[in-house]
Amino acid sequence: QEEQEWKQLQEEQQLQEELKQRHREQRQEALRIAREEKEKLELRMFYEEEEERRRAEERRQEYKQKRKEELRSKREQQEKEELESFQKEQEQLQLSTEEKQRRVASRKDELKRKKEQQEQQEQEEYFREQQQLEQERQKRKESQKARLDKVRDERQKQEEQEWTTTIRTRKRKKTLI
Repeated sequence: QEEQEWKQLQEEQQLQEELKQRHREQRQEALRIAREEKEKLELRMFYEEEEERRRAEERRQEYKQKRKEELRSKREQQEKEELESFQKEQEQLQLSTEEKQRRVASRKDELKRKKEQQEQQEQEEYFREQQQLEQERQKRKESQKARLDKVRDERQKQEEQEWTTTIRTRKRKKTLI
């Protein structure tokens, strides 16, 4: 009976040992599976992170390229606008210079015309004055001649009268004698 108990105890121990062993193996299998699952998960997460990093880098590169294009386009537009502005300024300066030259030429023409007009007016005035002076001289001459003629006529009359008086006086004297 003791042997039987001993046998039974050994069998129980062996069963317990086998159970423990099986339990250990199951736990190790579960741990191995869990480890594998964990490794798979980590590997998947790693690949997903890598993929996300790659996509983020692509987006960053696309954004950089897009920004570079925008800046280049903006710079080109700005340069174009500056060039157009400069050309407009140059045209304006050219027009301004041409306008100034036209104004100067116009002013010169106007001054020349005024000067010619003034000279012509002065000449006409000079000729009028000369004519007037000539007319006045002529009038004075005529007036002087008229006075001289009058004086001469008066003198002649007077002389004639004196002569007549002298002749009468002589005749009287003769008659008296």
